[in-house]
Formats: sequence, C-alpha cells, structure tokens
Amino acid sequence: MKLKFIRLLNLPIFLLASMAMFSVVYAIEERQVLSRSYVGLSVEVYAPYRCYPGEDITVRVRVKALENVKNASVNLFLWSSQSEGSTPWGTSFTVLDTPDFPDGVIKEEAYNVTIPSNIDSGLTYGILFLEWSVYRTPSWEVQWDKASFRATYVKNRDFENLQEAYNQLEIESYNSRIMIYIFVATTIALAVSMVYLAKKRK
Repeated sequence: MKLKFIRLLNLPIFLLASMAMFSVVYAIEERQVLSRSYVGLSVEVYAPYRCYPGEDITVRVRVKALENVKNASVNLFLWSSQSEGSTPWGTSFTVLDTPDFPDGVIKEEAYNVTIPSNIDSGLTYGILFLEWSVYRTPSWEVQWDKASFRATYVKNRDFENLQEAYNQLEIESYNSRIMIYIFVATTIALAVSMVYLAKKRK
C-alpha cells in the first residue's frame, strides 16, 4: 500500500517531465504545381515547396500526347522579383518543339534553376506557353493556351534566423517553467511521503 501510494504521488512528476521533451519533424518535398488536360495534350509541372535565396531547385515538366499531334511547342517561364521589387527576375526553357508528337508519347524534362541570392522572399510564379495542332476532319486545327501557376516559395533566411532564435528562447523559458513545476511537485510529493511515513510509525 505504501509503495502504491508513493507511485501515485510520483505520477505527475513523470507527466510533467515528458512534456519538456518534444520535436517537430517535417519533410520538404516536391509537389505538383500544375496539371492540365487539353484536346490532344496533357501537361504537369512539379516544383519544390520552398527554398532559400541562392539555392538550386529542380523543376520538372511532363507532356503527354493524348492523340496524334502536329507542330507541338511547350515553353516554360519562371519569374519573380529581386532587390526589393526594383528588378524583375526570370528564366525560360523550351520543353517541347517538334513537328510530330504521336499518340501516347511522353516528353519529360527536369530543369536545374538557381534562385538568385537577392531574390525577394515570397512566391515565385510560372507560365507555360503551349501551341499544337490536332486533326479534325477535314484539316489540322491549331490549339493554344497560356497556363499560369504558383511555383516555389522563397523563404527569408534573416527572418528565419530571428524566428529560430525567438523559438529557442521560448523553449528555454518553457523548459525552465517545467523544471520549476517538477521541483514543486517533487517537494510536495516528498513532504507528503514524509508525513505519511511519520504517521505510519505512530
């Protein structure tokens, strides 16, 4: 009975101690930022969720012929601003440029993009310029589209460092409070145990 009573007194101590230990785990991975199906073509674009200025990212584009297509061209343009909005930034790639794109054929390209070190934080954007022809009796009909999408979010490294320092202070303050709670709970448990043992001796 005495042992069970002491264990019950120590239970809140272990619960408080476990609250002081925690971690946040997250994965940074690629995501689909565009998916479109047209008459004769389908396109998909993939880009990372986020990055920092000065880093390299990989942007993938996948084009599939849904029927026999002629004079197909797909061009990718990525853009944002730099130097606090005073200068535009952009880069472009030719994904597809062919006179014949038969049914079922897939063209997939991956582009390494260096994000400028002075790029503004926030979203980068992309545009796909598409043009192709499909056969509809009695002739080939020209199709085109301009598909816009949100690409990768560029994080602010200075702000992240300040936020990390602030979070660290918050964690240290939280852990200090937990240690105080543990000390108080331990003291109370010890005092109650001593009183209980003293009464048992009587």
